[in-house]
Amino acid sequence: MHTRTRAAGFSLIELMVGMLISLIGTLAMMKTFAAFEAQKRTTTSGDDAQQNGAYSTYELERQLRTAGSGLVQGKNYGLWGCAITAYSSGTQRLPLGAAKAPAPFAAWPATTRAVPVLIVSGDAASGGDQLAMVGGNPAVRTFKSAVTVSSAIDSVDVDNSMGIYADDYLLGSDKSGDCTLARAASVATPTKRISLGANDSPASGFKGAFSGQGYLFDLGPAPAFTLFGVDTGTNELVSYDLLQRTGSATVPLADGIVTIKALYGVDDGAGGGKAGDGEIDEWVAPSGNWSFDKLTASSTAASTAMAQIKAIRIAIVAQSELPERADAPGVAAGYTGAANITLFGDLAAALQFSVTTNPRFRYKVYDTVIPLRNAFIQKFS
Repeated sequence: MHTRTRAAGFSLIELMVGMLISLIGTLAMMKTFAAFEAQKRTTTSGDDAQQNGAYSTYELERQLRTAGSGLVQGKNYGLWGCAITAYSSGTQRLPLGAAKAPAPFAAWPATTRAVPVLIVSGDAASGGDQLAMVGGNPAVRTFKSAVTVSSAIDSVDVDNSMGIYADDYLLGSDKSGDCTLARAASVATPTKRISLGANDSPASGFKGAFSGQGYLFDLGPAPAFTLFGVDTGTNELVSYDLLQRTGSATVPLADGIVTIKALYGVDDGAGGGKAGDGEIDEWVAPSGNWSFDKLTASSTAASTAMAQIKAIRIAIVAQSELPERADAPGVAAGYTGAANITLFGDLAAALQFSVTTNPRFRYKVYDTVIPLRNAFIQKFS
């Protein structure tokens, strides 16, 4: 006789209880995963801000340390502070004409002077301060060449052409308060005659640049006439070549930069220091007597200021590119963190600058001091 065996299994209630336990376990795992991802996002965003800030600091320091190269020996020969006329690709670039520099430099003054570094003060909404750097990269020369004949429009004769090569840019001055940039197309060694490149020199060459005895300073084949600032539309550190040799657009250097602020370190005898000893006596903001307008009012004003400015102090604020989630711990509870970041906090209150932060982003601040080449000029002039 066959006996029917009852099949074993789960009841509906048991299945529902099992599913409920599985859902609870899944929710717990997803919550843990979400917390881990939030922490990972925070760490990654902080690392991005750190890398962008560190690179921006490195790039600005690298550029500004070369500021004034090729110019430092021009103090006594009308070069410091002179208003520069320059051409490239057959077009006058300096002074700036109706076609101003692109954003964020659209308000940059028309006149560019032969000084290592100048700062234009700005607020946080405009990305902070902007800087102009002028310098060269001559292969050999460190001093001037006296002009002996400048009557031709396509050439100039000098007393010493050693170290000047084809494609070098030459900055000429005659103490008139103005100076002219031209490119050497070729250099005749026996006659010391320098032929000028038509596309990268004024139409009159140096003929119209000298009212009397003049001097040339070799800036090498790739001189820098560069602006640096923050594009607030993209939160990028950008640069702009005033000579437009590589185009008329700005060049992005680093992402996630929201503010740059800068101070001059001056040797003016303030605070009990001794003026002219080559040491920084005080830090000053680019305002008042040290504003861009005051320092560029004339070649004399610029030259006097450059004799005192020994270093630039820069603070860079970098922001993470990805925001924290709105429901992230702390953010959802209304956490504001440090509502403001104070730059130059070790200095007097008048020199400090406050940057408002967003609690959903991470920030890194880099503060560095950059010595300028012109700080050593008094030993050699």
